[in-house]
Amino acid sequence: MTHDHTDHEHGSHDHHDHGSHDHGAHDEHHHHEPPAGATNLVTCPVMPGNQVDPAWAEQRGLFRDYQGTRYWFCCTECGPLFDADPARYTHAA
Repeated sequence: MTHDHTDHEHGSHDHHDHGSHDHGAHDEHHHHEPPAGATNLVTCPVMPGNQVDPAWAEQRGLFRDYQGTRYWFCCTECGPLFDADPARYTHAA
């Protein structure tokens, strides 16, 4: 019984130490910053929490035209998600 308790305690300590260090680094780099001076921001249809500068997105090809409306994306991952099911994202907008 005593041996089992010691193993458990060691594993628990190791996990806690790694978890708190990882959490701090994740918080710092989580959000996308719009370019300085951008005024005409739109919301990314795939990740609604992110604001996008249309001019910045168009320079990078991060946009789609769908049913007469143009949609801009915050990152390269959003384009393929939009392509797979555009109605899902345009219906909510």
